[in-house]
Amino acid sequence: MQESNCLIEKDKSIKGNYWVYKKPPIKFVEKIKLSFNLSNIIASIVANRNIDDQHLDYFLNPTLKNNLPDPSSLENMDSSIKILLEKIFRDNTLGILGDYDVDGATSTAILFKYFEFIGINAEVYIPDRIKDGYGISKNSIDYFFKKKVDLLVSLDCGTNDAEFIAYAKEKGIEIIVIDHHEVKSLGAPLSIINPKLKEDTSNLNNLCTAGLVFLFVIGLNRELRKKQFFENKEEINLKDFLDIVAVGTICDLVPLQNENRLLVKKGLEKINLKPNKGLSVLKSKLELENKIKTTDIAYYIGPCINAAGRIGDSFLGFNLLVKNEKKELESIAEKLINSNNERKTLENISYNQAKMSLKKLNNMKFIFLYSKTWHPGIIGIIASRLVQEFKVPAFVMNIDENKVTGSVRSIKNIDISKILDRLVNEGFLESGGGHAMAGGFKLSEEKLSSLHGYLKENSNLFFKSCINTINIDLEVKISDLNLEMINSMEQLEPYGMDYPEPKILIKKVSSVYSKIIGKNKTHLSCTLEDIYGYRINAMIFNFENSILSVIQEKREFDVIGKVSLNVWENKKIPQFFIEDLRII
Repeated sequence: MQESNCLIEKDKSIKGNYWVYKKPPIKFVEKIKLSFNLSNIIASIVANRNIDDQHLDYFLNPTLKNNLPDPSSLENMDSSIKILLEKIFRDNTLGILGDYDVDGATSTAILFKYFEFIGINAEVYIPDRIKDGYGISKNSIDYFFKKKVDLLVSLDCGTNDAEFIAYAKEKGIEIIVIDHHEVKSLGAPLSIINPKLKEDTSNLNNLCTAGLVFLFVIGLNRELRKKQFFENKEEINLKDFLDIVAVGTICDLVPLQNENRLLVKKGLEKINLKPNKGLSVLKSKLELENKIKTTDIAYYIGPCINAAGRIGDSFLGFNLLVKNEKKELESIAEKLINSNNERKTLENISYNQAKMSLKKLNNMKFIFLYSKTWHPGIIGIIASRLVQEFKVPAFVMNIDENKVTGSVRSIKNIDISKILDRLVNEGFLESGGGHAMAGGFKLSEEKLSSLHGYLKENSNLFFKSCINTINIDLEVKISDLNLEMINSMEQLEPYGMDYPEPKILIKKVSSVYSKIIGKNKTHLSCTLEDIYGYRINAMIFNFENSILSVIQEKREFDVIGKVSLNVWENKKIPQFFIEDLRII
């Protein structure tokens, strides 16, 4: 591939970003267009994303038959299945412990439903965020001990729970861990499946636990078939789990590439054809009547399931996915929606309090805030919103009886996991970990002041300034944004982490109509017109006053955003979602 022409706008946008547009070589675009029968616009976007043309067929048309990884490629997969098989044929009661987030709920549901189908008794424990905390705990082990469980499968947690794995052994409970978190203080479980183990060569590091568990039940099912387990009974259709896998994958924010893209693409097909009963009820309660896409799961379905682990009954998300009675499922869905609405209220109150605290601060390199009133289940969301608005890493903490629980979110090019490791090693934190963009930590209240001071002293080292950029995929005129073009872009779906919806640039537009809308009057509907007189309906969510003034004053600007079809009364109308603009 030849070097692309690269345009970097010299002036910052109204949100403080620099816009970058790399125009792909015309010959490369033409090659993709002809080889895969794509439109010029779709071929340009693909070329701009640097997708290798040799792997483009896998990207556009992945299949389970050709592209699903072999479960046995994962370290310890076969030995873990062998251990479990021995328990299955001895008719033992097994235990499943799943994390309280969406990945935990979905992975637990997949394994539980598989066990249920093949007639295996399984006791389930979903930790309470506040009472139990993250991961394997004394409470969970004591629960399984009372239930006479001697083999426990820990999902989406357990990799670094050495202390409680040892406690479980004392109680006569062995543990198989299936997890995807970074390995820091590995315990001694009976077996562990984690693609981030040093000895693992599967190259499946991007799978979340729901994806790993899906491969686990494929491998287990394969072995049971070899042993003629299904000779006189019906064999389960493992594809029925794909919608649950997709929800876990999308909501755990793992990169939507390769096997994750395959699982989500096939999972979306399932959820739009014949979804899990609980997902179907929740979808109906949320009035999601159109074709479900990744955004519907990320912004509506996922947050409801997640709300159970944040501020409600941690079992609700799991129960939604495994129960069968419609009335019970409707009750669960309503509770999840209510919990999510409560979460939104708490979040908005807390976020406004956090913003008020920052008004007097200038030239921040990072944000450091704490309160005794902020619910520990929403501090991560508050941190994410602060990062989005202020474009610096944010540490947000809850204080409860001298114990501090914190969440931190970062920006591109600042690896927060390395900073947390340093803070743990230096003794400022009792524990902490995560990945490059997000993490969690704990410390005592008396260490808050010294932690803040240490971060300020080392701010030039930890929080080096970086340029905020937005990569543009395509420059178009409003006239290009027609039904045919927008429908053709479905070939590029699904979108998600590390593979966002295409960013589209329209130059020289102005607003000819605008109206503030929404329950809290935080969104803006407007009509954009370009220099050729073409118009398109547009929306801005959670608008900033600086953008509002540009729109209302009908000034001319360049705009970046996403395009989709707004379906209303069976009519499909192109709609542009504004993300940033630059005054001309």
